[in-house]
Amino acid sequence: MADDDPSEMAAKLAQLEKDLRDLRLRLAALERQLDPRAEHPSDRSAVREKVAYDWQA
Repeated sequence: MADDDPSEMAAKLAQLEKDLRDLRLRLAALERQLDPRAEHPSDRSAVREKVAYDWQA
């Protein structure tokens, strides 16, 4: 380890930092895909009506 070239170590470090940035961007993109989507108001009212109907039966 002591005979490693400093420029080679700097290149490895730069590559690791780039990989880390790429992974953070990919993780952020995946988290955006998993976020709950906005519910359409008509869907909400349909579910509410069905629950009321089921309760009355």
